[in-house]
Amino acid sequence: MVEEYKELELDDNSKELVIKWQRQAEALKKRHPEWDAEKIEQEMKQFIISDAEKVFSSKDGKAYVEELKALIQKAEAARNRAIESIMIYMGKTSPDAVATALFELNCGCIRACAVSDEGAPMGEMIMVSGRQVEEDYECSICENDGGTTPERCINKAIVWPGEESELPSEEFRLAIGKKVFGDEYSLDDI
Repeated sequence: MVEEYKELELDDNSKELVIKWQRQAEALKKRHPEWDAEKIEQEMKQFIISDAEKVFSSKDGKAYVEELKALIQKAEAARNRAIESIMIYMGKTSPDAVATALFELNCGCIRACAVSDEGAPMGEMIMVSGRQVEEDYECSICENDGGTTPERCINKAIVWPGEESELPSEEFRLAIGKKVFGDEYSLDDI
């Protein structure tokens, strides 16, 4: 188990927990010599859930979870504000566009481009920084690679202007999404 996650940096408590789970898994294998994988998996899940409940039921664990929730909500609110700003800008600079393609990067920045009714890019590709603006308009990561490194893209989506009731048909939206992002695009990508 530890071998598979060599690239992860684990603290001492996490390492001890992984070792404990490995011992529990070995004990389960001995108890089930016929290797009933499903039963072993169920019992391991119970051990893991039990250990997690002990950790997160503590005062420190609950505070940690609440802190994470607050950070996630803050990040989601910043993302939503950025997308709203992008849509306003695209509405002004490319009023004939039917949608906007978003490329969200692992640094929090978003690259965006207006899309025509044929799925072609319209106007310029813009960048909205997800980090505090440093000397220029970009974060330092995007300043180094221009925000164009494909491996850093963590989410691609098409955003449609207007209210839900004003959306084009699912078939049209899917066709545009596939022209922009390729055949792997689905309507769940947003």
